[in-house]
Amino acid sequence: MPLRSISAAYLAQAGELAGNPGQQAAYDSTGHCIVLAGPGSGKTKTLVLKLARIMAEDVRAPRGAACITYSQECARELTRRLERLGLREAPNLFIGTVHGFCLRHLLMPYGRLADLRVPLPLTVATQRQSDQLLKRVGDRLFGVGHPNKPIDLGRHRRSVLDRGSVAWREEEELAAWAEGYETELRRAGLVDFDDLVIFGQRLVSEHDWVLPLLQAKFPVLAVDEYQDLGVALHRIVKRVAFDGGIRLFAVGDPDQSIYGFTGADGALLQELAERDDVERVQLQLNYRSASRIVSASEMALGEARGYQSHDLDRQAVIAFVECDDGLAGQAAHAVAEIIPAALAAKPGRSLGDIAILYRDFRAGDIVAEAATAAGLDFVRVDNAAPYRKVALTSWIEDCAGWCAGGWREARPQLRGLLDRWLGFHRARISDEQARVEAQRLTQLLWSLRTDDGLARDFVAALKAGMLDALMAAEQSLSDQREQVGRMVAALAIGGSLADLDLASLGGRDGSPLHLNLLTLHSAKGCEYDVVIMVGLDLGSLPWRNELPAARRESRRLFYVGLTRARDEIHMLYSGFVDTPRGRMHWGRSPFLDELEERMQEAEGDE
Repeated sequence: MPLRSISAAYLAQAGELAGNPGQQAAYDSTGHCIVLAGPGSGKTKTLVLKLARIMAEDVRAPRGAACITYSQECARELTRRLERLGLREAPNLFIGTVHGFCLRHLLMPYGRLADLRVPLPLTVATQRQSDQLLKRVGDRLFGVGHPNKPIDLGRHRRSVLDRGSVAWREEEELAAWAEGYETELRRAGLVDFDDLVIFGQRLVSEHDWVLPLLQAKFPVLAVDEYQDLGVALHRIVKRVAFDGGIRLFAVGDPDQSIYGFTGADGALLQELAERDDVERVQLQLNYRSASRIVSASEMALGEARGYQSHDLDRQAVIAFVECDDGLAGQAAHAVAEIIPAALAAKPGRSLGDIAILYRDFRAGDIVAEAATAAGLDFVRVDNAAPYRKVALTSWIEDCAGWCAGGWREARPQLRGLLDRWLGFHRARISDEQARVEAQRLTQLLWSLRTDDGLARDFVAALKAGMLDALMAAEQSLSDQREQVGRMVAALAIGGSLADLDLASLGGRDGSPLHLNLLTLHSAKGCEYDVVIMVGLDLGSLPWRNELPAARRESRRLFYVGLTRARDEIHMLYSGFVDTPRGRMHWGRSPFLDELEERMQEAEGDE
């Protein structure tokens, strides 16, 4: 839907692009455009303004644009920013994950016509159903306790799309497991999330008639974090853009490609950027980090990129810190020494400006114990989180934020909450039904406003008032229903979030009052004044004896961690790791050795 009026916020932000040639070139592009965006380079701002311009100037309803993101949280942030510019979600603007795009705009409208071998109506397996089927088939094929891992099976299914090919059969056991698992899914009348993208790719690859239909609906396709999205989306993009006439605007950074274990490959973005029929734009000005951190991050990457800090005079702290007693000692030092000093170093700095990053959820358990012992409130984002971020749980959190006081400043906007609610209804509802639904939800949220109260009471009222009926009616929300159930269980008496208040539930995607605990993977896209990286020992980051490709990805993961910091980066190590075979003294991470040596050389030259 075009902007009814060009907002002052939109005009102001668009005017700011003139000071950045890369951002301006991306904003002005009229054909296929690939934006290679370094850390802190204003990628999201550029993408949001480009989407706003496309919707205001380039398309007219009912035609529109689709923007595919890596995660639900990325979609959430883009939606919020567009709302602030005066553009809200509408039927002709899709912002969501690749799974959501394939479900809503490929498989649901065209799957039956294409006679795909997919069970209809589409019902997505819950995580529990998927896990049970994976285990049952794996145990039947290989025996209980077999070494094959679900993560490897997922990578195989996402990466090798041509079934029966040499590449598919090269990993014979994974191919057999995948085929057996998919057979069991179909018997149960289910698909899983990987199926959505795999079938979506088959649909556009094998059926020419789909292309003009999709181009008529979405003449423009934007993709965020392209390097993370894998082979199936890459095939979809190439097919609809270069065969189907849909204009492409893609943003990403191969240096931040850290999901190789899922099948993602940063080289796919480079392939697009090198095409002759694509405009290539590079964003090299870093608005996030102090100059010294920008320089150090390039040294950690080991390759010059020509990035420059927007603020050349800002001072930075870069510290290499050795701690006794392994991860427990590192976590204790972080909460007892680094965090208090960081809070005191800058007036107005709060816990929400600080993050502790680690390799995996096991390290997160140790960090969380130290934070709890110190009496620090924290938000934890890793596999040990009590529920997964999906569209429904994110919507509930945002409703909580509105009811806990956000309504006073329209953050988030009520109109956006209503639009997202209506978007959960897969079956088309009439304008009158939509009006009634929006009125009911508005009345319910208005009645639940409070400056105090427990999160579990709010969620119970929201479920009884609106959610239960929706989740019972919409089979395609089965996986999300499971995550809502996990949220409810976590908030219940005795649950891990039993004492959570409403404001804190509304701030679980980032609150100024909560210390942020994240895996390095989860931290991508985030930024903080102060970043504390723990577990920087050989055997943790990187793992010991990694193959070259895995070692390169570990280096990129280290780079991602460094580039989250605005003012301070603290890198903690012990020189050993604790393993099932005991304590192994393999030394600190070689990435630290290289970085410290390069920094000393550079600063010595200066």
